[in-house]
Amino acid sequence: MDPGKYMLLTWVLILLVTTSISQDSYKVPVPYYGDESDSSYNENVWRLVVEKKYEAEGYDGWYNNRANPDWGAVDTPMRRRLPHAYSDGVYLPSGDDRPNPIKISQALMNGSTGYPSLRGRTAFLVFFGQQVVEEILDAQRPGCPPEYFNIDVPKGHPDLDKDSHGEIRIPFLRSRYDQRNTGFSPNNPREQLNEITPWIDGGLMYGIGKTWADALRIFKAGKLASTTDYKDSDEKYNKKDFPAVNNIRLPMANPPPPRDHYLKNVNRFFRLGNPRGNENPFLLTFGIFWYRFHNHVAQRISDVLFAAYQDPDVKEKFSIKTEYSREDFDRHYDEIIFNEARKWVIATHQKVVVYDWLPSWLGTYENGSVFNLPTYKGYNPNVHPQIMHVFQSAAMRFGHTLVPPGVFRRKLRKDSSQQCEFITNSDHTKDAGKEAIRTCNSYWNPQEPIEEYDIDQFILGMTSQITEREDTIITPDLRGFVFGGLDFSRRDLMAVNIQRGRDHGLPDYNTARKEFGLEPAESWADLSPNCNNETLIDGRKCDDTDFEVDDPCRMIVCLKEVYDGDLSKLDIWPGGLAETSADGPGSLFRTIIADQFARIRDGDRFWYENKLNGLFTDEQRVAINDTTLRHIILEITDIEEDELAGNPFFYLDTETKCNRIVGRARSEGYNISPGFNCTNSTTCQEIDQELRNENPNITDALVRRYADCDNTQLLAVDPCPRGTVNGSDINIVSPCTKLRTFDYFTGSEAPYILTFAAVGLFIILMIVLLLVTANINQSKIAEQRKAGRAESRRKSTDLSLHDVSEWQGQKEGERDIKVRMDIRKKSLLIFLPGQARPTRTIDCKRTDRLYAKESVDKARNFLLIRIPNEYDLVLKFDGPREKNAFLQSIKEFCEQTGITQRSAMLSQKELLAEAITKARRQHTLDKFFRIVFKHAFRIDDDGDMEALSDEDANAVINCELTIDEFADALSLKPSAMFVKNMFELIDKDKNGLVSFREFLDMIVIFAKGSGSDKAKLLFDMYDVRGSGQLSKEEFSTMLRSLMELANTSVEDSQIQEVIDSMFREAGMATKQTLTFDDFNKLLRDYKEQLDHANLNFIGMEPNQQPQAGGNQEMSRAKTVINARRENAPTRARKTVLKAYGEDRITRRQTHVEVKLKPRQAPARDRTMIAKKFTEFANYMENYRLHVFWVTLYALLSVAIFLERAYYFSVEREHAALRRICGYGVSITRGAASGMMWTYSTLLLTMCRNLITVLRETVLNRFIPFDSAIWFHKYVAYWALFFTVVHIIGHSFNFYHISTQTPGDLTCLFRNFYRPTHVLPKFHYWCWGTITGVTGVVLTLIIIVMFVFAQQYARRNVFRGFWLSHQMFYLVFILMILHGAGILVQAPIFWTFLIAPLTMFVLDKLISLSRNKTEIAITKAELLPSAVTGLTFKRPAGFEYKSGQWVRIACLDLGADEYHPFTLTSAPHEDFLSLHIRAVGPWTMNIREAVDPKIHSNSKGAVRDKPYPKLYLDGPFGEGHQDWYKYEVAVLVGGGIGVTPFASILKDIVNKSSLGTRFNCKKVYFLWMTRSQKQFEWMVDIIREVEDKDKNDFVSVHIFITQFFQKFDLRTTMLYICERHFQKISNKSLFTGLRSITHFGRPEFNTFLDSLQDEHPGVSKIGVFSCGPPRMTHGVEEACTDLNKKRTQSDPAFVHHYENF
Repeated sequence: MDPGKYMLLTWVLILLVTTSISQDSYKVPVPYYGDESDSSYNENVWRLVVEKKYEAEGYDGWYNNRANPDWGAVDTPMRRRLPHAYSDGVYLPSGDDRPNPIKISQALMNGSTGYPSLRGRTAFLVFFGQQVVEEILDAQRPGCPPEYFNIDVPKGHPDLDKDSHGEIRIPFLRSRYDQRNTGFSPNNPREQLNEITPWIDGGLMYGIGKTWADALRIFKAGKLASTTDYKDSDEKYNKKDFPAVNNIRLPMANPPPPRDHYLKNVNRFFRLGNPRGNENPFLLTFGIFWYRFHNHVAQRISDVLFAAYQDPDVKEKFSIKTEYSREDFDRHYDEIIFNEARKWVIATHQKVVVYDWLPSWLGTYENGSVFNLPTYKGYNPNVHPQIMHVFQSAAMRFGHTLVPPGVFRRKLRKDSSQQCEFITNSDHTKDAGKEAIRTCNSYWNPQEPIEEYDIDQFILGMTSQITEREDTIITPDLRGFVFGGLDFSRRDLMAVNIQRGRDHGLPDYNTARKEFGLEPAESWADLSPNCNNETLIDGRKCDDTDFEVDDPCRMIVCLKEVYDGDLSKLDIWPGGLAETSADGPGSLFRTIIADQFARIRDGDRFWYENKLNGLFTDEQRVAINDTTLRHIILEITDIEEDELAGNPFFYLDTETKCNRIVGRARSEGYNISPGFNCTNSTTCQEIDQELRNENPNITDALVRRYADCDNTQLLAVDPCPRGTVNGSDINIVSPCTKLRTFDYFTGSEAPYILTFAAVGLFIILMIVLLLVTANINQSKIAEQRKAGRAESRRKSTDLSLHDVSEWQGQKEGERDIKVRMDIRKKSLLIFLPGQARPTRTIDCKRTDRLYAKESVDKARNFLLIRIPNEYDLVLKFDGPREKNAFLQSIKEFCEQTGITQRSAMLSQKELLAEAITKARRQHTLDKFFRIVFKHAFRIDDDGDMEALSDEDANAVINCELTIDEFADALSLKPSAMFVKNMFELIDKDKNGLVSFREFLDMIVIFAKGSGSDKAKLLFDMYDVRGSGQLSKEEFSTMLRSLMELANTSVEDSQIQEVIDSMFREAGMATKQTLTFDDFNKLLRDYKEQLDHANLNFIGMEPNQQPQAGGNQEMSRAKTVINARRENAPTRARKTVLKAYGEDRITRRQTHVEVKLKPRQAPARDRTMIAKKFTEFANYMENYRLHVFWVTLYALLSVAIFLERAYYFSVEREHAALRRICGYGVSITRGAASGMMWTYSTLLLTMCRNLITVLRETVLNRFIPFDSAIWFHKYVAYWALFFTVVHIIGHSFNFYHISTQTPGDLTCLFRNFYRPTHVLPKFHYWCWGTITGVTGVVLTLIIIVMFVFAQQYARRNVFRGFWLSHQMFYLVFILMILHGAGILVQAPIFWTFLIAPLTMFVLDKLISLSRNKTEIAITKAELLPSAVTGLTFKRPAGFEYKSGQWVRIACLDLGADEYHPFTLTSAPHEDFLSLHIRAVGPWTMNIREAVDPKIHSNSKGAVRDKPYPKLYLDGPFGEGHQDWYKYEVAVLVGGGIGVTPFASILKDIVNKSSLGTRFNCKKVYFLWMTRSQKQFEWMVDIIREVEDKDKNDFVSVHIFITQFFQKFDLRTTMLYICERHFQKISNKSLFTGLRSITHFGRPEFNTFLDSLQDEHPGVSKIGVFSCGPPRMTHGVEEACTDLNKKRTQSDPAFVHHYENF
């Protein structure tokens, strides 16, 4: 069709529709459903609104284009029309060689404001343009993770760096981009996102999602919610029609208002479709404007629809049966009405934007014509509507030059007595007395001026106010004072514009012109139409004085200088802005904007003019086209027609408006005579007549389109012109508030310090709690002992015996003792509980004085007793009564013995400080002995001897030993006859003390004397008559004294048998007396032993022990050592054979009875390196499995740590948290993964049942399951290490996080909600998030667990250890919750936990299935050494191996507190037995629970209550059960540590009796005990082994450790006796066993070394030890030392140990 005819038909249609609409000239034509007077009107309404089927437009833009559903969708990449210019070709910002943006802003855009628009554009046009941008474009949200591209502020900037710091930067965050699909290569560069749809589809009014739209609705009559719809709305809004207040916390943009500089609650805003609609009061005016228009349209639709519903004909035609009231009708048809109203509002907005606002925006020429888009030709699905980068970052920002520094408000005429009254600001807007609302001070405080009046006043003010001139000058409100964050409250928006273009990779200005088909600028003069002559700028400088400040040529010159004259680097934004003229944007920006809006229109399937979408009829489209913004303003506000300009977008006088009408008519082909001239008196009638005269066919509607007035008035111009706002006029506007900064860590200081200080204090608190609890437990034990002492006193008939505690020193602590005053012996006797012999005797015969010093403060319960030449006796009493009773006894003792008692009073602190304790006395004695030996052996000092002061030297020389100290030095009891005889022998002056010289004389004998000399000394000791002869009785006395030293009870007949044997073997069977020669002859077979015999003194270094010298001269300590005995390995082996063997016992067929040919000493490595390598190789061979698994675990732990650390350091280098926290996040994430790994694998080491089963499989050959407990500790320390690293790392990370902006934190931690007005301080992250709280609680729990896991805690507060370790369940729960917060990454703990947890749960279920069965104790025994023997029923199906252990809980002591003990019963027995030593609270309590004396009837013979029930869990495996897997097994037990071997020995007996065959060929059992009487139950087991061991399978050696070393003179004599008794009776004189008894402690190195010769063909010897750590450590050292030295032919020692 011919365009002219199409145009004609269109106007005819407009005319027809216009005549059918109400004659009210300003009533909004929409919504239109036909002529209301038509009888079918109601039917049309119902059909068009309810029955009409059409596709409603969506909210998110998807599927607008069916072929390309994502075209125009929300959150899709913007369109790149220009070639990108990223500096790296992919994503790094362009323009790295371009000038500083702020310098560009200062050069081109700095100038005076207040110049009016050359074309009369109004502020209404400008701010309407802002809401247009908000409708189609939102790319303001920064990327996540945040990427900073900060703008350097030039030093001395007048607004941003007044103090000339020179290091200030404007924070600038790069835009969000499509991270999934772009930014990977030059062919696929980074593309930023448009977060809303580019369509004009009502996003401004309804949001871009159905959920958001629903939040705006009231769901009644299709309306949006208003403040009047809610009773709890602010009262100031109740009488006005405003959108509902955002009390539902819609995520509206909520930066801090720069005027106030603090964050405000988002609920102060109105609910709008545009999240940024509350930015300023001018933008908010349009938000409220469209809200009211929607509700106006919805109300009209509701009215006409309800009227149609009430029409019977409609009901009949459309079969409507349901009856509704008006209210129910509005609710039932709400969705229909809402969608219908939304459709009309969107269409109206489309028409106003594209056909009314856009032409005025793009170009308004002097003749009044405007720049129009090409005629709409229908929907084109091939057109991509998305916003172009250059449109977003440059072209559409053209409007910034028009923004005024402030906006006037004008009162409604009905509210004013004046024709045109403008509002003066009040205190409500914080700038009282000013005439305009300052733009820069109203950011994010939009509601203040609006709630004071309404939007009507702003609309009138903006339409009356001419905006800023079309030039390059930008108001300071944008250029320097636009809003920012708290950290930088003001920014230069022009610099931001330039930086944004570079961020988006925009090329230079000329490239853009070429791409859009425009001629490139060849010179700087080509930029500006106002300075298009090169001669005006050539050779000029920016600071030339002949330039006016606002001269456009000066701007170009300054711009040229900033770019160094290089036009090829010119950014698009300043270049395009320089093109600005009075007509509007220059050719580049106009072309870009026109292209963008044309594509938005043409590519929109739901565009109102598209006839194919079925949204509107032709008549409705005409009504839409006939609707103007002025119509809407007059319809929904209280503004009267004569108060509003004809075109709100322009500020015009009559003549100007007339000329524009004439010019527009001529440009559109209508005739106007040349003689028609416009004046300020031209009327509408004159223009109307001219159009009709010159154009006979023109219609009334077309005439009205141009004249826009009736025939009686002047042209409709602004009735109240106000002009523009001068931003520098302080009488009109208030000045912008200055730049303010903010430290985001402010407010976090105290919580940060207190939190980490509290963690440190908590560690100290737990340690204190541990110590206090241990002290309480010790106090309870002390109370029990105290009660025992009280009971002992109550039952005791000996009134001279006092039960007290002895304070031995700060380190030594206290012990219970009994003190008796022996008046007959003039001595104080000290006894230990349960012992008949005194442990110390204080002899008072040598003194006439006794000092008694009392404590006078606190409980007054200390007493110090001092006797000259004795160390002090410091006593602690239970109370004053006991102390007074003791003092009375001391007084009586002194009176009866003639001793003078001297008393004194001291404070407790002074008393304890003055006390000469045994340790202090020992210090002096050590010096005494060292000097003696130095003189006796002529030992050179070599710098090792302590330098003595004169005072120390005198103390040593004058020191005299008491018999107690002499005995103590020999490790003997002072009451022993041996000690008494030797003491009397060397006490030559018979003063009861041994002086320095007397002691030295004795030592010389042992230093230089021969064996005969030493025998003579022994002979003289017992020749008490000095006759030179010993009777048989005296010889018997000698032997008895030695037996006494061994604490061994031997019958007289046994002693006599030994004596007779010795006399008979020496050929003196008939002699009754012995001369010294006879005595020498008696000992002739032991001359070698006597030659090397000495007295072993405690507290001396090995190289200071006196050694036999014979004829050998020794001048140095080293010589003494070498002269000890043969210095070769052969000599050492011989010694072992003699010490640990008995070659004349007929039944012994082992190496100890056969003298083998001494083997050659292996060739030793000649170099230290070779030696160390050999040691290393041997160690690796013996512990290769341990080393392998420990190393593997360490490598895996480190690898897991490094993998995460690498990932966050390199692969996530540019990630947000990594950028904020630096390598701190790498460390913490690596440590976190390490924690997940270690804490998870800890569960595997706790699977006792699984380990017990697996150690019986082939896996035990490759995995050392017996080291599970040690490995548990090893893993725990790794866990602790990672935990500490994690905590320390987070101490830095939390600091960094607490210094970040709220926006960055919202991006980084999307799963942590916080109100936008709340700054997330440190206490929020630490105490307000699940991750923080669980992290703190985890830290505290781990502190508790590790503090109470220490050896001290396990020994003293076992229940604390037990309870704290039950918290591990909480640890795993909290770790899961800790990761569930997704603070940094998605939870991955489950990947580590699931397998170990599954195995642990299964293992635990096995334990639970059996450990809740009550087991009865059938027998309980209280054995010596505080050992409790328990025998109980063996549960059905309970299978175990000898050496295994169980966990038991006593129901009376706590059903959930389990303690581990080794079974002493054997697998073949039908009962289970345990032997438990009472060393802690629980073991003492269970001893008390089975004590028959406590739980007995009145006679104390029978228990009056049953034994407590037990829970049993086990059995569990350990290394001891593998004794049979080695050909040779060595079992070493110490004290109560003999329990696993009791089971093993019983098992051996049983297997031997049954003839069972197993791999083990020989077992050596070494038992160390202070006295065999302490464990007589074990002696019975050994005796049974001896009786049934027919094949000499077990070799038993018993060591009585309370005695001496094997080369002691006394030990030599005991061995002589033991040897003779074994020869005649084939059993030990001391134990009654056939096993060999030794005196002292074994030398493990020597013993184990001898086994290498005894069993040369064995590859490995299993060594199993159980006992105190000191003993097992000695065995471990021996095994390690021998393994280092062994050759390939020697067997390796594999040590398994268990401490108790």
